[in-house]
Amino acid sequence: MIVLILNPVDGFNILDHSLNLFTHTTILAQQVNVDIVGDFVSKWNHIVKTGQIWAFLAGVVAGWGIRSLLP
Repeated sequence: MIVLILNPVDGFNILDHSLNLFTHTTILAQQVNVDIVGDFVSKWNHIVKTGQIWAFLAGVVAGWGIRSLLP
């Protein structure tokens, strides 16, 4: 769950607002289903399926070759 606390702070009464944090506070909450491994596998399969992996590997080889030519 992600919780975002919005505290109205003006430039003149920063200490007053920080001491009374929860007196004038709006709390917004949202539930998020995070599946990092599933997202990575999905993106990786898309890269392989569309052939972008070959462009990536060709770029790595070309970059490595050009770097070896430079002093």
